[in-house]
Amino acid sequence: MQKNLIYAGAFITLVLLQVFLIDNISLSVYFHPLIYVAFIILLPLDTKPIWMVGLSALLGLTIDVMTGMGGLNVIATTATGFLRSFVVKMVTGHALGTDASDSSLHRIPEKNFRWYIIAMVVLHSLIYFTMESLSLLHIFHTLLRLVVSDIAAILFIYYFVKLFIEKILTR
Repeated sequence: MQKNLIYAGAFITLVLLQVFLIDNISLSVYFHPLIYVAFIILLPLDTKPIWMVGLSALLGLTIDVMTGMGGLNVIATTATGFLRSFVVKMVTGHALGTDASDSSLHRIPEKNFRWYIIAMVVLHSLIYFTMESLSLLHIFHTLLRLVVSDIAAILFIYYFVKLFIEKILTR
């Protein structure tokens, strides 16, 4: 029960950071890091797929409602949550799931853990920015936005997740 409250706190923290801080930073039209995907990354590896998709959709819906978007975040987060087990399998080389005795992210080696974060952020951003532009006419603009935003998001998420795992979950 306490772990659920910790994850609920992470959910609320990431949503509030995204909506009230990150979305209000206007350095450039290309700078729009999507940090809330860290919640999907943080969830235990043995989370059932139905819960993963449901929580991902709830995350996207919450962001959409708070920012006035028309479902763009729901699409991106739901697809990312759905593909998470595939990304974990691709990055680690094997499935980490319900048969494991420890479902924490500690099971992923550091090098693979970095690739896991990069893959999840790029997957989410690729879906988000592609759906946002809905045109191949602006492909270079979309790719530039993807690269600039993902660099900032990956750095923030890596340190947020490390802090969360090492300082909060292991208490």
